[in-house]
Amino acid sequence: MTDVGRLGVYEVSEASLEAIASGVPAPADLVQLKSVEKSMQRLLWRAVFERLSVMSRDSFGELDPPTCAWRLLTEAHERAPEAVETVMEDPFLRAWVVALLRRFDEPDSERDGGDGAFGGSRSPIWVDVAQLHATAAAAAIRAGLPAAITVATSAGRVWLPTLGVATCLDTDVWSVAQVRSLDSGVVVEGVERTVSVRNTGGVADPNWQPLLQATSGLRLDCVTPYRDFGYQLRSVAEMQEEATEWRSRLAVAEDLLAAWLPGDRAVVAAMVSTIVPLSPPVLDPLSVASASSPDAFGAVGMSLPPDAAHTAASLIHEARHQQLNALLLLTPLVEERDVLGRDDDAVHYAPWRSDPRPALGLCHGVAAFAGVAGFWRVQRREAVEKRDALRAHFEFAVLRQQVHEGATGLLASGRLTDPGEIFARALLRTIESWLPEPVPETPARLARDVCEARRSTWRLRHLRLDTADARALAEGWRSRRATSTEVRAVPHPRPELVRPDARGALSRLYVSCPEAFTEERLRAHGEIAVQMDLIAGDRSGAERWYRERISERPDHSEFWVGWAAAWAQDERPPSARLLMERPEVAKNVYECLAADGEIIDPLALSEWLADVVLSHEGGVDT
Repeated sequence: MTDVGRLGVYEVSEASLEAIASGVPAPADLVQLKSVEKSMQRLLWRAVFERLSVMSRDSFGELDPPTCAWRLLTEAHERAPEAVETVMEDPFLRAWVVALLRRFDEPDSERDGGDGAFGGSRSPIWVDVAQLHATAAAAAIRAGLPAAITVATSAGRVWLPTLGVATCLDTDVWSVAQVRSLDSGVVVEGVERTVSVRNTGGVADPNWQPLLQATSGLRLDCVTPYRDFGYQLRSVAEMQEEATEWRSRLAVAEDLLAAWLPGDRAVVAAMVSTIVPLSPPVLDPLSVASASSPDAFGAVGMSLPPDAAHTAASLIHEARHQQLNALLLLTPLVEERDVLGRDDDAVHYAPWRSDPRPALGLCHGVAAFAGVAGFWRVQRREAVEKRDALRAHFEFAVLRQQVHEGATGLLASGRLTDPGEIFARALLRTIESWLPEPVPETPARLARDVCEARRSTWRLRHLRLDTADARALAEGWRSRRATSTEVRAVPHPRPELVRPDARGALSRLYVSCPEAFTEERLRAHGEIAVQMDLIAGDRSGAERWYRERISERPDHSEFWVGWAAAWAQDERPPSARLLMERPEVAKNVYECLAADGEIIDPLALSEWLADVVLSHEGGVDT
């Protein structure tokens, strides 16, 4: 930091950008990233107070004026500054501040719509403002400062940041309660019920829902409002059943990171303080649902991982997202508009997703998944059980290929700022250093098949040819006289075509739990059964199945890609090669011909197009 009067100016060096991108930030880098997040938090709080200062006294209902809450916060800070800082760093206080500022900016006619913090109809503005008073109460409690303050209830609940939620205080949609900080503990007195929490232990009040301490540095939070990550959240009852497993897996994961990847352990410790339990993924029970938000620095949503290794990988993934969010407060990495003034639309290929992504989303994904790839790279050497090592080899091989493609695409996007170029090139250097490392044949084959099929399907759905190019090739097909030509595709996002991809999950099951894979294969039918045959190595049966489907539904282009993927990479005929590398060419030319009433064999068309297109390009168009 550089002194400018009493204020400092944040600066980020090229060395810091490269260190953060490479996954080895210096301790000073992590301190600065946390500091910039704290500065942003304070700026947001200041914006709230500026808005509150011009509101009329009537706007606050039965509450004391916000100045009373501010005074209590100040007194608590004077008594125990570290305790108050702990409260102010609650990740969901940031989420509340952001939501309140957005509400201030809404037209008056819209402020009474939507949902409240605990669900239900939108509360009056004073109920949202009252979280300031509850925050002051939490600060007084942590500072050991005797105090009393009136707060609002929403659905009979009061949230005291970093402490927990008092429930069943009343049956109204919103009302008021008094929070008292006493030497003996905390009392929350509502209209219909009083909730007491004593410092000396004893019988816990059933209407008090505390945050759970999972490890020395991580809390489990299934009670706080504003913890919406777009996933189904675990309930308090479910959390009580799973708490022991959560604590065990998080503790072992922290030990794994400390032993194998101390740099990543430091990033997790600096960037993650709170875990919000999520419901597990339905389609892939061996994977982990996880999420984070720039509006809730320090919080990570995560489903219960199947073991400590997956816990560690998920912590790295979300800590990298949080780290990048903090870095983006220091310097932009991606231009919002290109040199022609066009917005950064979601058009980029992110190999770990089925939908097109904006450049910033691609940057986030490359940075996060590079961290996860680095974890599995080490785990494959450290795993004790053979199947754990095979699973780690598979995950590493998939992610190594995906983040390499992602980083290459990011650098070619034309969207990066100068710092973004430095960051992306440092990422790519790290990834390229992994490319020569060998992977055993089975996980290498499965990883290659997963990546190829995902790329081909994405191109089929989200790219198209220029209309003139498609028509020229259609005319060439009719005359059979077209010469080798260059054909370029342009983005044409079709998110409505996206559907779940089972190949990755089934491949993961094959290397992790072969017995379960065999049982599932016996019960499988249709295309899932065919994909399981492919994973198990039965390519000829899969090729026949897809060829039969194509004869029945020649217009179903995803069957074309399925047929092509059934061939081993070194045995593909030209038609299969075209459908793996440039499926959008076959699809668009087929559609031109079909629109004129022609009946075409898509595989014969693909064989002809391979001579025309691939002989010119010599490979896949990137």
